[in-house]
Amino acid sequence: MATCDHLARLDPGYNQQLDVIDTPVFEEFIKNYYSKHKPVVLQNGIEHWPALKKWSPQYFAEVLGTAEIQVQFDRESDALFERHSDKYRKSMRMSEFVDMIENDGESNNYYMTANNTQQNVDAIKSAFADIEDFGDGYRQLFADDPAFSTYFWMGPKGTFTPLHHDLTNNMLVQIYGRKKGTLIPAWQVPWMYNDLHVYSEVDFPNVNLKTHPLMQHVTPVEVTIAAGDALFIPIGWWHCVEGLDKSISISFTNFNAPNSYAEGFKKAQG
Repeated sequence: MATCDHLARLDPGYNQQLDVIDTPVFEEFIKNYYSKHKPVVLQNGIEHWPALKKWSPQYFAEVLGTAEIQVQFDRESDALFERHSDKYRKSMRMSEFVDMIENDGESNNYYMTANNTQQNVDAIKSAFADIEDFGDGYRQLFADDPAFSTYFWMGPKGTFTPLHHDLTNNMLVQIYGRKKGTLIPAWQVPWMYNDLHVYSEVDFPNVNLKTHPLMQHVTPVEVTIAAGDALFIPIGWWHCVEGLDKSISISFTNFNAPNSYAEGFKKAQG
């Protein structure tokens, strides 16, 4: 991995910025990005989604206000909240959750995340009728399960998903508000202090080079995605994500391409 990183740095523009392009036909996406393990921002891939025009926190309060949902709650009490996400689950009505988003200001204390999707799928499944294929033929879709491999995110300005990598290729699709993503190439793992499963022990972006000197070698790149944009995050690429506004996103993994590689990844012990 260190050798791959060394060779990649021979390119003066190495990881300086991500491509931002109109969503291409799926075959071009596979050729130029998916198969190359290269992130990209895709625009105009969901113009046909009703969700892009309809969804907002207030919309969910009006349409699904009485639905019982689960959220990540009290996250600010634990610096390792993402690793300990099972401890920070709380049930409430959608209207109560939206009221916090609308009125409590900037916060990372409460957030409906992918970790809650399984518990929430029945409560919010009707909303998934508002999302369709991405681009033209990017996703495997099943009429009897519109939520298949689809993960839902909603929260206030200030939400933060800490530095980690995923075990699949992912598409993060922004439907409402803006998010900032910071990405670090997968082959920079020798400098990442990967201490448990998919997590780094580094408090990124608040890096202390005295305690984690190898982090001086990483080349993070930042990108902002707005409503209608999507960020392709290749498997293994380290990333963290910050909500710049009140935000609603979905992510999906059901590409019309191979995406099952987690079986070979060593599980966390204990």
